[in-house]
Amino acid sequence: MTPERSATWGTLLQEGRRSLGPPAFAPFEAEELLARATGRPRRWFLSRGRDGAPGADAEAFLSLVRRRLSGEPLQYLLGEWEFRSRTFRVDPRALIPRGETEGIVDVARSAAPLARRILDAGTGSGILAVTIALEWPDARVTALDRSTAALALALENAKALGAIGRVSFVGSDWLSALRPAAGGAPPFDLVVANPPYVPLEDAPHLDKTVSDHEPSLALFGGADGLDPLRELLASLPPLVRTGAPFVFEFGYGQASAVSDLVEASGTFRLSAIRLDAAGIPRTATAIRTDVRQA
Repeated sequence: MTPERSATWGTLLQEGRRSLGPPAFAPFEAEELLARATGRPRRWFLSRGRDGAPGADAEAFLSLVRRRLSGEPLQYLLGEWEFRSRTFRVDPRALIPRGETEGIVDVARSAAPLARRILDAGTGSGILAVTIALEWPDARVTALDRSTAALALALENAKALGAIGRVSFVGSDWLSALRPAAGGAPPFDLVVANPPYVPLEDAPHLDKTVSDHEPSLALFGGADGLDPLRELLASLPPLVRTGAPFVFEFGYGQASAVSDLVEASGTFRLSAIRLDAAGIPRTATAIRTDVRQA
């Protein structure tokens, strides 16, 4: 694909749609990539289909189309994506925000509407930590991740969206950097997490757009996908007050195993499992029990 000397905005979009087709979302992707390549909003092109397109803009657009055809995710090419109607910066430092993860926020709001000290374990791009900080006006959120690159991206999002004063960032291999105050109360009254949960054996079956571009550290959770959950269930009790919820996402077909792990922990009980928009069990709520009664 090379831009023709007489290319118009309309012919460029047609070329992009043909190249990206036949999926139904090809027109949307072509328009988004053209807007990204030119720095103009999508609506700008609605009445300019017959106008000539500068060669530099045409080449920038077709370069993005070629990269998309090679398998790069649309979200990374755009450099941003929406989560709960807010625009977050996204790039290969962290997973792409997905709609089903919004369920964690909905469930957490219902389970702990008055929570003030909140932990986001494995924050990635910061979508949960920043969203919760903005939607819980009095909350203070600790955003934790072992990837310094992901933490840098989360910090950028917190600054861009106005949450920088209410989110603290901690580099840690899960909870190893967190310590409860000696003799004091546990520091958190709500924990949220979207941990890695893809089983290693599923790696060959993932879409190449995911497996070749999104960070494996944030995707794979060991042989059965549940090693991070085991780590969290074992490490969280000293950090979470009795009665506080731990709300987390899990993968397809894992509901029964998740239930068993929570109940076997001795310090949490499974309160609820929520289905996503496709009717798949996706979000669990585990309640910190009084270990003396467990």
